[in-house]
Amino acid sequence: MSHRATLLGRGYQDSHLDSPRLRFRRALLLGLMTLVVPGSAQLAVGRKWVGACAVTVWLAVVGAVGALLWRARSDRAGVINLLTNPDTLMYVRAALVLLAGLWLLLFIDAWRLAGPRRLSWTRGIALTLVNVAVMGAIAGSAAYATQVIGASRDAVKKVFTATETTEPLEGRYNILLIGADSGPERTGIRTDSLTVASIDTTTGKTVLVSIPRNLQNVPFPEDSPMHAVYPYGFNCGSECLINAVHTYTQNRKDLYPDAEDPGMEATFDAVEGATGLKINYYFIINLKGFRSLINAVGGVDIDVKTRIAMFGHDDAWKNTYIEPGLQHLDGQQALWYARSRVQSDDYTRMGRQKCLLAAMLDQLTPTTVVTNAVGIADSSKELLSTDMPRTEIGQFAELALKARTEKIVTVSLVPPEVDTINPNFDAIHQMVQAGIDTSEKSTASSGPKGKDTADDSSQRSANNSDDLKAAC
Repeated sequence: MSHRATLLGRGYQDSHLDSPRLRFRRALLLGLMTLVVPGSAQLAVGRKWVGACAVTVWLAVVGAVGALLWRARSDRAGVINLLTNPDTLMYVRAALVLLAGLWLLLFIDAWRLAGPRRLSWTRGIALTLVNVAVMGAIAGSAAYATQVIGASRDAVKKVFTATETTEPLEGRYNILLIGADSGPERTGIRTDSLTVASIDTTTGKTVLVSIPRNLQNVPFPEDSPMHAVYPYGFNCGSECLINAVHTYTQNRKDLYPDAEDPGMEATFDAVEGATGLKINYYFIINLKGFRSLINAVGGVDIDVKTRIAMFGHDDAWKNTYIEPGLQHLDGQQALWYARSRVQSDDYTRMGRQKCLLAAMLDQLTPTTVVTNAVGIADSSKELLSTDMPRTEIGQFAELALKARTEKIVTVSLVPPEVDTINPNFDAIHQMVQAGIDTSEKSTASSGPKGKDTADDSSQRSANNSDDLKAAC
């Protein structure tokens, strides 16, 4: 073959290798390389030092995430504590913004390296649209992630302000859950519901001990300042119900001089006297914030046993109900489900409140929390106040995850088991201890979720049950 023919053949081959179709494929490949391994496009055909730096950073990020996931296998609580630390969240947020910005620059550079001007008009437009779409997805994801991190950081800083930790007693943490029903026409917090969650520190097995708001003659421990005032219990008449303790003592700095909220300390003492359980921490759950939380997670599924009125005695003309059956409740409906006393009573609604807690525990999966993180964080600032330190979040999140697979035992101090006017507190303490003993001996819940085994349609049976899910 002549020299001229050889040159013509080589020119044909070079032209074939640089055809419009191959240029377009190469352009898409460079974008894909940047998406999968940022910097790999520059390492292949661009400034190699830029690509090397970007790939090194990418490997470091992947390695850090991998190390975190590996640590979570043996120390999930520690990882949760790390990821809820406000300083960590601040640094992660800043790093995310920086890395997302650099990633976008790498995409722009990969688009430049692809030589869009050498493509046909249609292929050039297609390449540009693909790159813009991918860059938009990256920018949008980064913006949402920074919003989640910012909202979570604000919620943690606002809610978990305490620093003092307490030790478990006999292998259990006792958390006081207070449903606050405060309002402009009411004095004090008005503890609408009082429930102690007694949690095994190893297994997460939980006993819910509920105290009716109209419980009278509640005793105070001997080391309580209130014991000196009421040595025979809170026995000043029919107005001295347990839910009035906070209002009665909220300004009694003479009794609790070192307390920011004397009423809360007195409520602790009253609950400890009533149940025989030493309280570690409290959570005040604002009912209006509770409604926001339910809406933030997209509602909650409840097997409603009987018609629930969504009105009070003063607005019965509304004639609006939650109908029986499996219902998906929004925040407003869930609030009425938990609070309604029309055509019902305090003790029946206590049972419904437990069923609502059980449903939330079952349905608030880690995936649900992550996908609704912004709404949950925003609602938490309105929903919660607590004396639990931030450093305890990981431990209790771990226990909550364990509790999801265990039976929840309930003990409620309600008639006919308990006379709320003249209670026998020695017998009550024995009831509580019996519930704890039952919980420790129980096995994990089994069977289809939502199975109805309750005998009565009011859900009052949930007040005293060896398996709350089954009773609901």
